[in-house]
Amino acid sequence: MKLNTLKNKKSLKIVTLLVSSLIIATVAADSYSELFMHGSSITIGTASVTFTNGGNTTSLSSAGISSAGTEVTFNTIPAIEPGATVTYEEAVNITNGATASKDVTIDLYSLTGDFDSNFDYINITMIGDNSTAQGNSIEIVSSASGSNVTSTGAAPMAVGDVWAVRWIIKAKTDATPAESFSISLKVTVA
Repeated sequence: MKLNTLKNKKSLKIVTLLVSSLIIATVAADSYSELFMHGSSITIGTASVTFTNGGNTTSLSSAGISSAGTEVTFNTIPAIEPGATVTYEEAVNITNGATASKDVTIDLYSLTGDFDSNFDYINITMIGDNSTAQGNSIEIVSSASGSNVTSTGAAPMAVGDVWAVRWIIKAKTDATPAESFSISLKVTVA
């Protein structure tokens, strides 16, 4: 009987050890720690590169430039006669008020309306303090005229620089009166 008792005790110890191991493994698998990050008083600052009035801004925009200097809508561009080309040398200016050089990029964001059948092209160029083009010129052409350039690419802008944004729009000679298009451009500052 002692042998049976000894075997039972060993079996009981093994079973107890196995159960303990399972409990430990389960608890270990379910344990975790927590870390926290807190953002406190996250505040909006001022833009370091902004739109500022150019020579044509007030005649092209009844609302003007937003109070933050980050948005302008040209909603009063006069109608363009068929076959005419209009140039706005300073549709708006871009001013670097930062304490460091910035890379400025303008990209075509959207183009809607009846552009293709009524306009030959729109050209948008950043003109630097030295009167030269900064980056590529955005050139949107009718589909029959070729391919588009939809980005200026990043152009380095020195501290204190003020660049003009020139718009040139060409209507087709057979354009239909009252037809229009809308364009949105995104300016990225890095």
